[in-house]
Amino acid sequence: MNRFAIVLTVSALLAGCATLDYGPEPTTTRYTEPAQSGLIGLRPFPTPDDVCQVIGENSLTNPFLGDASLLVGCPKHERVAIAMRLREGGQIVAQAKHWTLISMPLR
Repeated sequence: MNRFAIVLTVSALLAGCATLDYGPEPTTTRYTEPAQSGLIGLRPFPTPDDVCQVIGENSLTNPFLGDASLLVGCPKHERVAIAMRLREGGQIVAQAKHWTLISMPLR
């Protein structure tokens, strides 16, 4: 099994145990990988050195994906990054364990 398949398998297993019913307050003060919150991180957003990430589809995120938007996750303790995404037109749609999920309109 290649590395990508292993990551997807582990992410799917984690997603089965995760929920999106956490509150907006940070649950940690350190960075955690999206997978620890049941999310699939695809790439940094909006630039390669940003802390937010484009979030991929799984059973948790499927309801928040659409043709006119991009689902982005930011660590909850990164309040400035979250505020920047909101100023750019994003809307908070859910809270994972350590991450805030934001729907960003496609431009």
